Amino acid sequence: MSVLVLGAGGQVGSALRWTALARGISTVGLRHDELDIADGSAVRRIIADLRPAAVVNCAAYTAVDRAEDEPERAHAINADGAGNVAVACALEAVPLIHLSTDYVFDGEKPGAWVEDDPVGPVGVYARTKEEGERQVRDAWGKHLILRTSWVFGAIGTNFVKTMWRLADEGRTQLSVVVDQRGGPTPADAIAGACLDMVARIDGADIVPWGTYHFAGSPAVTWYDFARVVLSGRRGLDLQPTTTAAYGARAPRPANSVLDCSRIRAAFGIEQPDWRVYLERMRQDLGPARGD
Repeated sequence: MSVLVLGAGGQVGSALRWTALARGISTVGLRHDELDIADGSAVRRIIADLRPAAVVNCAAYTAVDRAEDEPERAHAINADGAGNVAVACALEAVPLIHLSTDYVFDGEKPGAWVEDDPVGPVGVYARTKEEGERQVRDAWGKHLILRTSWVFGAIGTNFVKTMWRLADEGRTQLSVVVDQRGGPTPADAIAGACLDMVARIDGADIVPWGTYHFAGSPAVTWYDFARVVLSGRRGLDLQPTTTAAYGARAPRPANSVLDCSRIRAAFGIEQPDWRVYLERMRQDLGPARGD
């Protein structure tokens, strides 16, 4: 069995390849500079040539604020690019796992979001990711859409590494928003979940295709997350602030907490405790913890 990983240079794509290697699963990984999923003909050619057992699409335009100024590029990758991958998979009858985001929701629900809740994306990034989901559903029935949130890992740029970098640079005060709540999700855990799904797909007569949520637990605010990330750092004053005061270019959902009971029932996949993965990442990176 061989799995094609698109967006293999990113946080989750890199974790997928390492996790697959540890499990003895063969992968072919393509970075953005090796395959731009906005190029539909190139995507079709690659998947037709490789005929993998499954495709995991981790490729995405993830610069949330910059997307407000580059809507065409964000749409080309997150929406049409996702559609290109799904069409190519449909032509070759290859199962597809497509990664999506908590941003498809508007964040106004007080409780955890379930898969069947109405979407309400706000901002360019959010709208393009939600359209990507729709294009995947329209193009190919044998898909698993995995919505996740607040991704962090050892490779790439993320909140955890940014906090460590700023602390290492000698910052004495940091302000972090306290009115956004969600589930930090380790890239390694997402990789494991994707490979568990691939294993279920391989040779199964019945697969519960559809949309699933997968996020870390327990749910926290960004401020509370930062407190754990920076625990043990002396001489650093961490201050809570509001989303409005922070003034980010693009809107963010206030509540990003995802209900993950469906993936547990269908695949036996449990929510990861992000604190365990954070400590492992802290030990693995040691002093070289910045971006």
